[in-house]
Amino acid sequence: MSTFTASSVIEFLGHIEDHGPEAMFRGQSDRAWPLLPSIARFADGLDGYDCISDLEEHLLERFRQFAVPFKDFRKLPIIEQLVHAQHYGLPTRLLDWSTNPLKALFFAIEETRLDSVDGAVYITRPSFWVEGTTHIRELKEFLACFPEVLHERIAAQDACLLVFPLSKDDMLVSELSATSLPNGLDFLHQIVIPAGAKRDLRRQLSVLGVTHRSVFPGLEGTTRWIKSDLSGFAA
Repeated sequence: MSTFTASSVIEFLGHIEDHGPEAMFRGQSDRAWPLLPSIARFADGLDGYDCISDLEEHLLERFRQFAVPFKDFRKLPIIEQLVHAQHYGLPTRLLDWSTNPLKALFFAIEETRLDSVDGAVYITRPSFWVEGTTHIRELKEFLACFPEVLHERIAAQDACLLVFPLSKDDMLVSELSATSLPNGLDFLHQIVIPAGAKRDLRRQLSVLGVTHRSVFPGLEGTTRWIKSDLSGFAA
C-alpha cells in the first residue's frame, strides 16, 4: 500500500491522482481503525449467533418490523434495505465511501474528540462495479456499488459503497487491506492526516464549503456546523 502524508488541503490534493470517475475515497478519524463494515465491529464479542449472516438477517428483520410506522421497507430489495438501514445507524455489511476526495477528507478530521490521533484517507478503484441497485439480486461476493440517490445523504456525500460478503459459518469478516485486497479492487492507497493538522484542515475545508452543514443535510448538520464555526473549529 502506498502511503503519503498531508497537512493541508493543497498538499492533500497533490496526492490525488486521476484514477477515473470510479475512484473511491474513505476518511477515518483514526488511522489505526481497520477497514471493516459496521456489522463486523458490532459482532465483535457478541454471543448467541452461529454466524454473522444470521446476525444481519435478525437486524434487518427487526428493522423492517419496527420501521413500518415511519416507512415500509419490506418490499425493497435487500441491498436497498441495507442502504436505508445504514443511513439510520443500523450495523450492516456496507462500508461507506465517496467519489469526492474532499468529503472523504472531511470525515477524517470532523471528530474533534479524536484530534489527538492521526486520521487517514483511503483511495481505491474497483475494476468492476454496479451502477444503481436495481440489478443486485444476491450479495454473495465482494462488490462495489454506486447507488441511486435513495436518501439525501447519498447526494450530499457523493456516496458509493463497498459491499462485504458475510460468512454462514462464523462471525468473522475479512478486513480490507493492501495485503488481502479482494478480487475487484485494483489498489489501496493511504493518505495520513497528522493529528496536529486536523483543526486547521477543518478551517480550510470550511472555506471550500465542505462542512457539517453541506455533508449532513438537515438541522443536525446545521447545528454541528454552527458549533464548529463559532468555536473556531475546536468543536
